[in-house]
Amino acid sequence: MAELQACGTAVAEREHIELPLALEKIEAGFPAPNGGYVDGNLDVNEFLISHPGSTFIYCVNGTSMIEAGIMPGDYVLVDTTVPVQDGDIVVASIDNEFTIKELHLKPHPHFVARNKDYAPIEVNEYSDVKIVGTVTGVVRRYSRGR
Repeated sequence: MAELQACGTAVAEREHIELPLALEKIEAGFPAPNGGYVDGNLDVNEFLISHPGSTFIYCVNGTSMIEAGIMPGDYVLVDTTVPVQDGDIVVASIDNEFTIKELHLKPHPHFVARNKDYAPIEVNEYSDVKIVGTVTGVVRRYSRGR
């Protein structure tokens, strides 16, 4: 069940790095570039992280969340202060093993993988469950910018 690598670290306060932002939508089909026009700037830290002092980054290992778009090698941002709701994707410790799953509270608490090859994880009165936090974002790197 351990699907998160031990790379979780708190996001420290640091200077903002703003990147040029083009508001034109990018088609995933026929190319329609905007000619290099820049509409403003986007601070990636501010966009991804609402609570820097309570946000952690974890590396994902395993395929149980691929149908939610969370792939092995991705980094998930986990905010420990966001109230957990039914249907949220969370990082949890279940019987002392960390995992990332979708939390379902009804009709009874259980965790659901977003991959049809994985069975739900049922929770009972003997289960030791601790919610670490809610997944608020996913970061995936496609190339090294070579």
